[in-house]
Amino acid sequence: MKLYNFDLLAYPHVPREAPRTPVPSSYFDPAKGVVNYAEHLEEMAYCEELGFDGVVFNEHHYSAYGTMPSPNLIAAALSQKTKKIKIGVLGNILPLRNHPVRVAEEYAMIDCLSNGRLIAGFVRGIPPEYIWYGVNPEESRGRFEEAYNLIMTAWTEPVWSHEGKFFQLHDCAIWPRPLQQPHPPIWIAARSAESIEWCVQRHLTCAQVYQTTGQIEDTFGYYRSKAKEDGWEAKPDQFILCRHIYIDENEEKAQKIVEPAMAYFFTVFNRGFNEAINKDAVDQRLSAALTTERSFSYFREGNRERRDFSKLDYESLRSTGYLIAGNPDNVANQIQSQMKQVGADHFMGMFHIGNLPHEKVVNSLNLFKKEIMPRLQ
Repeated sequence: MKLYNFDLLAYPHVPREAPRTPVPSSYFDPAKGVVNYAEHLEEMAYCEELGFDGVVFNEHHYSAYGTMPSPNLIAAALSQKTKKIKIGVLGNILPLRNHPVRVAEEYAMIDCLSNGRLIAGFVRGIPPEYIWYGVNPEESRGRFEEAYNLIMTAWTEPVWSHEGKFFQLHDCAIWPRPLQQPHPPIWIAARSAESIEWCVQRHLTCAQVYQTTGQIEDTFGYYRSKAKEDGWEAKPDQFILCRHIYIDENEEKAQKIVEPAMAYFFTVFNRGFNEAINKDAVDQRLSAALTTERSFSYFREGNRERRDFSKLDYESLRSTGYLIAGNPDNVANQIQSQMKQVGADHFMGMFHIGNLPHEKVVNSLNLFKKEIMPRLQ
């Protein structure tokens, strides 16, 4: 089993009285932001010492939920603080990038800066970000797929041209090239039937997080069935399970520490994306523009409804699989049980949850290394 630390890099100081989106930028204290970035980078680099296979992070905009509008900057910084650990960006939001060649160039730079340790991830983003970036959500899939094809061309052809719906380029050659040839490994966060089928056609590794364990089992099962139809077998290393995780000495301590951190996490998530003042950003028509009627028809009966995890109590969060928490024995058993159920070989733990204090994150990481990692590896 491959083990990773996934970090959203949330801002931990949003007060209860802060308004809904857009939260005025005056609520971001740059001095506290400096400390927050430093602590998260320290935790990421520490994962190399602990023996993790990689550290992974992503891209979000206009929200304290994730203060990495440019995860490539974090990847570049981490490339100089580590020597061996994989650096995963999951990923750049291709439809929101005005020029995908910039993504190809920056990923190539990171791969060179890290001596070939980049995992290149691509995602479509979430509905409100299209409103905030002024991008038509109905163009999301087309922009994503064309941008991906353009990046693959830029990475693999010495001189190239591209004629597409959104981009027209002639006689181009990117500098630098990625160290890993023909390109770094690619991970995709995919849930809809269309996205999974697109991944299957390209044999791309698929990641999942914000679903119940049963729903993720369905998602990965659909991938396997489509791969079989395509004439190949999807192995466990094709799949990535990501979960919020916290370990402490006993069950009581674990719940006392992680429960308020999860509550804060849901507060900044909902304030940022689900309770926006800009009603267009939460309009159901916006979500509908990103999916179709068949997008989630592959789910088994009872698994088709998208769960609002923010309304669940501590035990329900654990029983759905969304949160893995407790003493080392229970956490190890929860990870092994979920990984077996969904059939994945990659586990990403979201160790820094919401406003969880830095020292508690480090303690959880240390317990994971000492008590859990040997059982999983």
